[in-house]
Amino acid sequence: MIIVSACLAGINCRYDGKSKISPRVIELVAKGEAIPLCPEQLGGLSTPREPVNIQSGTYVLAGTEKVLTPKGEDVTINFIQGANEVLKIAELVNPSLIILKSKSPSCGKTGVAFKLLCEKGFEVLSELEWEEKQ
Repeated sequence: MIIVSACLAGINCRYDGKSKISPRVIELVAKGEAIPLCPEQLGGLSTPREPVNIQSGTYVLAGTEKVLTPKGEDVTINFIQGANEVLKIAELVNPSLIILKSKSPSCGKTGVAFKLLCEKGFEVLSELEWEEKQ
């Protein structure tokens, strides 16, 4: 089993209410080989929502970094909760791979969910890295 970012599977869950379709990811989901998840929605954020930035120089999971909207709203707790929910699911299904959306504040290499899942020993790749290996 594989876990994938839901937006890659065509689910309109991104901050802008859109998806970032990956035909190969959709194929995995259609075959029942992948589970689509959105950490931001699992953390309680709506779609669409304000874009966010992780304040650089610190680390969200250690509680020293903030995830803020352009208006200054602190949504750090939502990102941590979402990452933890994805982790719970990963621990249940023990995926052979997790494919997450690059450049996302949750799923990108510097994203909250990406970092947590890597720390817990899961193999995590961005969709770009995964597609290069195919």
